[in-house]
Amino acid sequence: MHTRVFEPRQLTVLTTSKCTAACRHCCMNSSPERADTLSWPQLESSLTQAFAELAHLEVIIFAGGEPLLLGQDLLAAIRLCKRHGVVTRIVTNAYWATSREHARFKLRELKEAGLDEVNISTDDYHLPWIPLDAVRHAYEEAIALEFSAVVLANCFGPETTLTPERVKRELGAQPNLHLHLNDAGGVIEHKAHNGKTLVVLANTPVQRLGRGERELATSELGAAHPDLDALGEEVGGCPWAIKAAAISARGHFVSCCGFEVEDNPILDYGDLARTPLAELLDKADNDLASNMIAIIGPIRIMNMLQELCPDEVSFPGNYRTYCEVCSDLVSSKQNRDALYRHMGRFAELVLDARQYLKEKYQDHGVLDYPPLKIRPTTPSDPA
Repeated sequence: MHTRVFEPRQLTVLTTSKCTAACRHCCMNSSPERADTLSWPQLESSLTQAFAELAHLEVIIFAGGEPLLLGQDLLAAIRLCKRHGVVTRIVTNAYWATSREHARFKLRELKEAGLDEVNISTDDYHLPWIPLDAVRHAYEEAIALEFSAVVLANCFGPETTLTPERVKRELGAQPNLHLHLNDAGGVIEHKAHNGKTLVVLANTPVQRLGRGERELATSELGAAHPDLDALGEEVGGCPWAIKAAAISARGHFVSCCGFEVEDNPILDYGDLARTPLAELLDKADNDLASNMIAIIGPIRIMNMLQELCPDEVSFPGNYRTYCEVCSDLVSSKQNRDALYRHMGRFAELVLDARQYLKEKYQDHGVLDYPPLKIRPTTPSDPA
C-alpha cells in the first residue's frame, strides 16, 4: 500500500438503485422500477478490499436507493465493518417503520449487527410514498436505542410544506436538536460524543440534480446562490471528490454520491468486478480532470472555461450549489469536451498543488487536509 494524495476517508455503498419511493427530487434517480443491487459476494469483496487498501477509512455509509431492501445482506455487511472497527451509517426513508413495534424490531436488529448512525430522509417529495408517522416511529426509536447519531434529512424549497420548522414541530424534536445549515446556508459542524446521541436536522435546499432536473418546476427550486464566485473561493476544491467516494449499485468505483455518476466518463473510474480497488484508487488519484475538481473546484473550473473558450461551453446558470455546477460540468458532452481540450494547461498547477499537499500535510502524517483555496489564473498561452 502507498499513500495517495486523494483517497477516501469515507465510503458510500450505494447498495441498490431500487427504492420503495420515486421522489421527484431524487438525485440518484432511484425508484421501485430500478433493480440494480449489489450481491453479498460483491459487498464482501468490495468492503474487504476497502479495509485492506484504505488505512484511514473512518466511516462506511450504506445508502441507495433503499439499503434496507437488502435484508440479511445489509446486516452481514454491517457486521463485517464492525469487525474491522469502521463506523457505519444507513440512509433510509423509513418505509419499514409502519409501527413503533416494527421500527423497534428493525432498528434493534441493525444495532445488534453493529450499526452506529441512522439517517432518515423526509420532505414533501417523500410524503406521497412514506407517511410522516413512519418517520416519527423510526426517529423516536432510533433515539431510544441510543445510536451514536440520528439525522433527519429534509430538503426544502420555496413551495415545500414540510419545512425544517414543521419537521421540528411535528416530530417533537429533541431539545438538543442541531441544524446542519445556518441561516446563511453555511455548514455547522457537529460531532458525536461517546455515550450521547447526536441529533441533527440536515436542512438542505432542493437541488436541480438527477430526477429533480427533469421533474421539478423552477418555482420549486430556491433562488440562485447570491455570489457563486465567492462560494467558489470560500469552498475551494471540492471537499467530496474522491475523498468521499462511492461504490455504485452495479459495483463501479465512483468519485462521489452527490448525484448519480455511474457511467460518467469523468467520475466513474471502473468496474470492481474487472479491476481491483487498488488500481481504481490509483486511477482516481492520478486522473487530471478529477484532480482539477478536487483542487480547483467546479465553480472556478466553469469560470475559467467560460473565460478561456466561451463558445465551447454551455452553463445555464441559476446555480444553488457546488453539485449543480459539477453536474453540468461533467454530464454535458459539450462541457466535458472543452475540459478535455484545455485541461493540459492546468497540469502544472495541479502537480504543484499535489506537491504542496504532500509537503504541508502528508509528510507530517496528516491525510485529512482541507480543500485547497488557491486562486488559479486562466492560462492564456496555447496548450
